[in-house]
Amino acid sequence: MYTLDPATVELTFTNGFRHLVPSFLAARVRGIDSDGDLLVPLCDRPTPMLRDDHTEYLVPLTPCCRATGKGAECSTGVVCRSCFEEIGGKYGLDGQIIAEVSLMTPVKSES
Repeated sequence: MYTLDPATVELTFTNGFRHLVPSFLAARVRGIDSDGDLLVPLCDRPTPMLRDDHTEYLVPLTPCCRATGKGAECSTGVVCRSCFEEIGGKYGLDGQIIAEVSLMTPVKSES
């Protein structure tokens, strides 16, 4: 027998890629970048931060912890906000969507 697991959601993107994410994160994800990293708004605000072209400013989540990056004194200048491991400089920059979220599906778990 299968039941819905309220803690996990499968996101499907317009390019067919899929990601399993915690339900608390699913609603914040806007899309993925060319590396398949999830993109979320820079901060949780009632009105989104916008770029000069009036599109939403988005940041990629780290592959290690699905957290945002933060500036640090290291060779790349960026660490994961959760585990503090050094990560690529792209995680401290604005991300570019290549595919948007097209479907959110609660994950079925065996009971």
